[in-house]
Amino acid sequence: MSDVWSLRRSPEGTRREHRRQEELQLRLRGQYGPEWWEVLPAFAALAITVGLPLSLLSWLWLRAGWWAALLAAAALAYAVRTAVLRRRAALARKRRRAVCFTLDQVDAADDRAFRRIVGRLLVRDGWVDVRGVRVNDAGVVHLVGKRPGGRRLGVAFERGVEASGQDGPRSAAALRSVSAAPDVQPGETAAGDPPALLLVVSSGSFARERVLWAARTDVRLVDRATLQRWAAGEDLAVLLDLGVDDVLPDSA
Repeated sequence: MSDVWSLRRSPEGTRREHRRQEELQLRLRGQYGPEWWEVLPAFAALAITVGLPLSLLSWLWLRAGWWAALLAAAALAYAVRTAVLRRRAALARKRRRAVCFTLDQVDAADDRAFRRIVGRLLVRDGWVDVRGVRVNDAGVVHLVGKRPGGRRLGVAFERGVEASGQDGPRSAAALRSVSAAPDVQPGETAAGDPPALLLVVSSGSFARERVLWAARTDVRLVDRATLQRWAAGEDLAVLLDLGVDDVLPDSA
């Protein structure tokens, strides 16, 4: 009897024992795959989610006719679409809450960090290909980006409260480079494309001369109060009243 048992054992150093030791190490490191009883509930839920509607449609087809099955399929598709849209809106709201800043964070940031904060807010609001562009030899950097629909964006920055003596042609000339295509001036656009959006974002307030200049040159200003609401989670398109096409679904 002892001889038979010794033949069935898996002594140390055999392939079976080596495999058992590898499995044990994988389990200890959390790298071993789930057991069948761990994935069974998910498979059961998937089977019920897919099988129950198909069974209901088949029953309606046989009992009431093809038209009843078609109506039920349309209602089911509408319900699934509604659930998906609500899920996307919930994820968008969660993403917006995750990308929020306070004015204290803005004030504590240097110029590069300030641009990074604004860039993250733009990406959060649906702008893509947001990147910095050096616009002159003095090292001034603006942000450019675009919307999936083709609208382009250019952002210039100012810190603190402006003095009226700093307003005028110098700043207007600097903004001419703020767009995905520098040859497109404010108010101009290629045929069929929406007009470019040019912004000046400030952590302070704007002087009256700058407000008048922005109105003449079709440039939008984001002052400290607007920046606070934007950084807290509101959509830039809503704050600036840019139109329905530029507003995310959860911000409408």
